[in-house]
Amino acid sequence: MARSASAQAIYGLNGNYLGYSQTSPSGVTNIYNATGQNMQSFQTDNGQTNFYSPQGNYQGSSTTPVYAAPNSSINAPRQAPQTPSVKGW
Repeated sequence: MARSASAQAIYGLNGNYLGYSQTSPSGVTNIYNATGQNMQSFQTDNGQTNFYSPQGNYQGSSTTPVYAAPNSSINAPRQAPQTPSVKGW
């Protein structure tokens, strides 16, 4: 099965556009700022994530999984707990 590149917008707490992340078919994820400048790259292989600078210099690794943030509203209000209701009374 062929993998394709995917991109995802990144928004700040106030809903302002901060940039985007793009993952290539090889599994390398590049993070770009709002002006399109590459800020960070990382690649996960066998549970280890390697980090690289925009120039391609190795910056370190982590064995903790790194997940890209979903494109969702960060400050969505939570629903208050609802009191239980008994039907049939």
